Amino acid sequence: MSEVKDKARQKALEMFPVLFGERMGYDKTNLQQERRNAYEKGYHQAEKDLAMTIEDIEKIHTFLYAVKNNKQGVFTFTRLSGAQYQEVLKRYKETRNE
Repeated sequence: MSEVKDKARQKALEMFPVLFGERMGYDKTNLQQERRNAYEKGYHQAEKDLAMTIEDIEKIHTFLYAVKNNKQGVFTFTRLSGAQYQEVLKRYKETRNE
């Protein structure tokens, strides 16, 4: 999670750099810092909103099965257990961070 925080902070600083007045202590409004904080908060929320879930893995599994077997409409297949989907999600997250 630290890597995400650092990335969010870096992006916030790119968008709202530390200004001369802020460095010298002249800016008492802290407007740039408030903007950076809001940007970081939004960045973290977007990370949460876009994070892949077990439900997403289940849907992808269904789509892969359908495409592989050229299925249309309603069909049945053997779903994995919740623990298996959790393991798939864990492995996905590990490879995504490499």
